[in-house]
Amino acid sequence: MKRTLNAAEMKLRNRAAALKLIRQTNCSRAQISRITGLTRAAVSFIVDECIGEGMIEEGEKSGSLIGRKAVGLRMNPHYGWAVGLNISRRAYTIGIVDFSGRILREYRKEILQDMQPETVLMEICSHIEEMKGNVSGRFLGIGITMPGPLDRRRGILLRVPNMPLWENFAVREYFENVYRCDVCLNNNSNAAAKAEEIYNPDVQGKNFLELIVDSGLGSSIILNTDNYSENFDCELGHCCVDVNGETCSCGNVGCAEMYASASAAVKFARAEDPSVNSWKDMIDGCRRGNPACIKAVEREQFYLSRVIINAVNCFPIESVLFAGDIVYGFEEIFAPALQKMVYEGAIKKNKIAMSVSAIKKTAVLSAANLILEGRFN
Repeated sequence: MKRTLNAAEMKLRNRAAALKLIRQTNCSRAQISRITGLTRAAVSFIVDECIGEGMIEEGEKSGSLIGRKAVGLRMNPHYGWAVGLNISRRAYTIGIVDFSGRILREYRKEILQDMQPETVLMEICSHIEEMKGNVSGRFLGIGITMPGPLDRRRGILLRVPNMPLWENFAVREYFENVYRCDVCLNNNSNAAAKAEEIYNPDVQGKNFLELIVDSGLGSSIILNTDNYSENFDCELGHCCVDVNGETCSCGNVGCAEMYASASAAVKFARAEDPSVNSWKDMIDGCRRGNPACIKAVEREQFYLSRVIINAVNCFPIESVLFAGDIVYGFEEIFAPALQKMVYEGAIKKNKIAMSVSAIKKTAVLSAANLILEGRFN
């Protein structure tokens, strides 16, 4: 049975819905009222309250020739800023993002797999100290994204494949102790999908699957209903695609990540052609007609399509967004074949839009957004 919201919960939900629209489109009071169904009075109360808090500000008036000109609303970039930190199996990326979502500074560095977590995090803290100098506005907190699986409630990593030294490490607590601020830890694919919903107009209001295809295979699903969205924390990379397959480091057998990740495809190509050392090498080789690269790409397409078919059969997905290594050569080589395979293999015969993420510097923005969105809920 659906739970009825009380007055306080409804007020917070209405405020979150209005602020989400402003973040997405810089819309006016009238547009918020029309889209959400809230009364003009309710919208004006929310907007005036947020302007008073310094979170939003009025922008330019519309060019309407009839009636009163609507005043657009936008996030106030000077309200505050957050640190966005992404730690992957291969590197960490740090950035400072203002309240409007603009990246002010960014830094990336490769890391070695045998480095202790404390060593990596101490180094990251020193870079944060250097980067935050002379940044105006209040410090809102640190958003952190990492490969899953992880425990968001406790702020720790679980048994992340190929990151054995980080297992059960309390990442959130480490930064809370150093900075005494709000810290949020989330799976990189979940955070990326949440950021897409705000900063990518192509998927706003749609049901979509985000796949991060690089050294692993990250996944997240966003479903929209009545102006509200639900984020599904899923691990499609650790769903079985071969019951007789190899044992994954997570303990399962035949995990999709072992067959459909970018690193798996490169490994398969390199077994036949040692000159293939990266995803770019493989795609370029495919373009030149290299048999090993063509076979690896076809294998990648097959297993990736199985992952998408499973998701499409379970959820009302309209679009699939790709990020990570796979964006190189995706439109030319992968999109047509994947769409055909998914259409033919899925029970639901709907054409699923497939594209690469429109967000630039996804790692930093999606991590910082974990903190920014906390101000709107």
